[in-house]
Amino acid sequence: MPTADEVAALMVGDGFEAVDRRDVVLAQQAGPFQRISELHAGYMALHYLLLFPYGEDGWHPNIPLNGVIADADLDEDHARESKLQRKHCNVIMAEFYGYRLQHRNTDGIALLQGDRLRHQYIVDAYAIIKQNRLKYLRLNQKKLRTDLYQGLQDAIAAGDNSVATIGQWIILPSSFTVGPHHMVQNYQDAMAICRWAGCLDAFVTFTCNPQWLEIKRALLLEQQLQDRPDLVTRVFKIKLKELINDIHKKNILGRTIAGIYVVEFQKRGLPHAHMFIEDCKPHMAEDVDCMISAKLPDSETNKLAHETVARCMMHGPCGVAFPNASCMEEGKCKKQYPRKFQSEIVTDVNGYPIY
Repeated sequence: MPTADEVAALMVGDGFEAVDRRDVVLAQQAGPFQRISELHAGYMALHYLLLFPYGEDGWHPNIPLNGVIADADLDEDHARESKLQRKHCNVIMAEFYGYRLQHRNTDGIALLQGDRLRHQYIVDAYAIIKQNRLKYLRLNQKKLRTDLYQGLQDAIAAGDNSVATIGQWIILPSSFTVGPHHMVQNYQDAMAICRWAGCLDAFVTFTCNPQWLEIKRALLLEQQLQDRPDLVTRVFKIKLKELINDIHKKNILGRTIAGIYVVEFQKRGLPHAHMFIEDCKPHMAEDVDCMISAKLPDSETNKLAHETVARCMMHGPCGVAFPNASCMEEGKCKKQYPRKFQSEIVTDVNGYPIY
């Protein structure tokens, strides 16, 4: 359990200095010092000597695009169209680092076995990608047609009511992930779906299970789950897409006409998704009983499901005998356990089912 409620971070300066590039300096054998940027082919190899013992070249702007690099969410037609559009383009930074993080027999495994140093490499690569995207947006504001944005209204919405604080604004378009316009656009899309389809009916939570065999089988010798966050998120995305396919195409919860989901990461690093499904409204208690099971599966006929539920979906122990449990407040479980046994599903006065 955590022993502190706050986390401190040390920052050089007051946090408002303009940082244009990383300060990496090379000492040449003959000649003066040379300052290189993160766009240099030798930046990563010179910074992470243990991960790249042979000094392999990293990303640089002139790597030609060979083969198909398509988004996993694109179908074959869109992937083919994307390949034709980028036939004479170069590999972008995100594609290069995504390629290097995967396990291939032709590449060295020093990067895969870097443990915490590998984590630092991933964070550094992510920061470089974001930094260069922000730099591009700052230098190409005219291409983004920022004059169409309402600068004063954006400033008021952000809480900058003082005239002195409003200067030359750098607009982040909706294509920049987790930017304000990106978040507002997704929110407006979700509200438009709700306005068209009506109130959503089902709320589904899908959580990553670190004991999935697909994850454990892909770990290298003596590797732990926390050593491969890329592998965990990759398997989670595959299973999430399969679940969405089961809901919308196979109709395991009934006919659906709309759905919204968001992926979050828990404090321990495992992703989980919250999904809202429309047009599968249960009208009777029997309909809920067909969708949800609140009992232990039979250990003989369905051993795997029984083990999974017993290991991952059992609450406790808590109660009077365990006053230090995380769910205990004022001597009672805030999750309302242990709950009263119910022989059949009924609906309470607020419309919520009692399983």
